[in-house]
Amino acid sequence: MPERHVAIAGGGASGILLAHALVRAGVRVTIVEPRETLGVGLAYSTPCPLHLLNAPAGRMSGFADDPEHFLRWLADEGEPAVPTAFVSRSRYGAYLASIAREVHALGGERFRHVRSRVTDALARPGAVSVRTADGVTFDADALVVAVGNAKPAPWPLVPDEVRSGPSFFESVWHDEATTPAHADESVVLLGTGLTAVDAVLGLRDNGHRGPIVMVSRRGLLPHEHRQLDRPPASAPFATSLGEVIASVRRSRTSNESDWRTIIDGLRHEINVRWEALDLTEQRRFVRHVLPYWNVHRHRMAPEAAKAIALLLADGTLRMIAGRTQTLEAIAGGVRVPIAIRGGNETIVVDANRVINCSGPEHDVCARTNPLLRSLLASGAMVPNPLRIGAQIASDGALIGAAGTPSERLFALGPVRYGTLIETTAIPEIREQVDHLAERLLRVPAVGRFGGVLS
Repeated sequence: MPERHVAIAGGGASGILLAHALVRAGVRVTIVEPRETLGVGLAYSTPCPLHLLNAPAGRMSGFADDPEHFLRWLADEGEPAVPTAFVSRSRYGAYLASIAREVHALGGERFRHVRSRVTDALARPGAVSVRTADGVTFDADALVVAVGNAKPAPWPLVPDEVRSGPSFFESVWHDEATTPAHADESVVLLGTGLTAVDAVLGLRDNGHRGPIVMVSRRGLLPHEHRQLDRPPASAPFATSLGEVIASVRRSRTSNESDWRTIIDGLRHEINVRWEALDLTEQRRFVRHVLPYWNVHRHRMAPEAAKAIALLLADGTLRMIAGRTQTLEAIAGGVRVPIAIRGGNETIVVDANRVINCSGPEHDVCARTNPLLRSLLASGAMVPNPLRIGAQIASDGALIGAAGTPSERLFALGPVRYGTLIETTAIPEIREQVDHLAERLLRVPAVGRFGGVLS
């Protein structure tokens, strides 16, 4: 029987967990990823010790069939293996890197890491031709697009002179974004979600002590994780997302249950419910409910919540709900006009530093990744009708312009956003990995491995 060969574009958490599943099944795997260390990606490469996982350690195993794997790794590393603890993201990156080393050991000659980026892929009868940024082309039986989250969506009404100036940072992950020029400088964060929380904590860890303003249209701050005395329970009485939201609202005004139990209990079924909605309902949810869903579903670690609460209490950190107007470059920084939500008032905040914390760009057509742009141009990938993510079949196959799922092109992780409403956290990723690995074992194999074509 020919040996099956799968190429994976992207070597972050999604890519390395899939590679692990495939090499265990005897599949040859080529990961194309420019970073030297596999597994960490952008999410888990932060060196800031205040950047914690947004879920307790007991839920963060990389393997669905081994829920205590991460806890055992912590114990083996001589660290407290407390299921309810919120571990630093850098330590979780080290955990994923250890899985990558295991992939190398398990795979031997059946695994290779190409330090480049996939820029183009062409599915043809019998194979996929994969081209890298170095101009190398090789064949595989299937290609999995696992490129992770995109850079932040560009913030509106930012003139080029501001965007290119020294006081504006397009992303909190820019090397110098959270490194203040002086401890007392004033900062405006564009966004109030988990990315903005990361920015506040990163600034503080780097010695910043000045005033910070967080601004977004609704001024919603992620809620805090709390450890519950009983396990999360589903909401069997809710048969639609509208009813789910209503049940959460009821729980917040009664003593019958903690609303967190309802949100967490939906985790294993939310994507099924999402796919059952028609496009009109999905569009309504994205427009009106999604921001509220996100702050309830994607919550802060208790330590992060405490740090933010203290800064809000002493006035160092301010939250503003409103729309920013056109930003203006001024001496020593940026002027940020803000039209306050629900009124006619506009205030002006002058800042020495402005950081875009809007979260990842979800419009696949707006992403700059060369592989995604190539797949869109060729019609091998099409955007989701909601303009978030791409159209993906239930088995992970890309759906092309002809409306049919590909037999050789697949997606994993954030690229599936839109087709799924939850697809970025480790519990969702590891479930996708198991299903996709089984699907890839059914891809017809022709027995070639990595031959350079040009």
